[in-house]
Amino acid sequence: MTTPPRDEAAGRVSPVTYTYDWYERFFERLLDDGYTPASYDEPLGDGDLVVRHDVDLSPAKALDVGRIEADLGIRSTFFFLLTNPLYNPFHRPNRRVIHELVEMGHDVGVHFSTHQYWGEDPGDEAIETRVAAEREVFGTAFTDPSPAVSFHRPPEWVLSREFDRFISTYERRFFADVQYVGDSSQRWRDAPPDVDGGPLQVLTHPGLWGTEDATFEERVEEATAYQFDRVERFVEDEFVHDRNTIGEYDHRGTASRGADEGRNGR
Repeated sequence: MTTPPRDEAAGRVSPVTYTYDWYERFFERLLDDGYTPASYDEPLGDGDLVVRHDVDLSPAKALDVGRIEADLGIRSTFFFLLTNPLYNPFHRPNRRVIHELVEMGHDVGVHFSTHQYWGEDPGDEAIETRVAAEREVFGTAFTDPSPAVSFHRPPEWVLSREFDRFISTYERRFFADVQYVGDSSQRWRDAPPDVDGGPLQVLTHPGLWGTEDATFEERVEEATAYQFDRVERFVEDEFVHDRNTIGEYDHRGTASRGADEGRNGR
């Protein structure tokens, strides 16, 4: 059985801290216990590990997480939310983040929000048509996006459901028929994941992690303050002073585990 990271000196399971150090040790433990990275376009068996990231808050932190995993030899999939008002995937600094993730060997794809379109199940054809439209738009800037799609805050009617035109990360083979663990709203805080060696999907949200521990509410506040500051400065430069300073807006995430966004004014 795979256990969470341990304090080897004390011989006990380390408490969860939402830090890059804890994150790295957790995945090191999975690899040490025999897990092998896998992808969504292949069948899963015992010891197979699919790693997924829903990028809700922070492309910059997605880059930090991607570097940690690349150093460990893990190829994961990062899903970007095109309908997210916090960040624009096509803004050049964010495009560079996504291209760098691809260059590391990671996959990138669409994080799709049904809530932007429907309040109830519209049927397979409507879902597949709208998902295809977002994937096509995403593909104009990022060639060969993942055939997998991750639903944002998935309603019950997409869970364990299969579609003809794309792979869902919530299909039974990735969700109900395997062990599925996720850090949504920092749910690992009181109960770190304990996995059993069978096929496994791990979901994390990069915006919830950082160099120092912080609560879920603090992480959300950091991310929104960071993005709002960038938008304010961008509008001031582009529209008030009529100057092109886009090159200054690249995320200062060029070194993994840099200072947290909300704490260094990035």
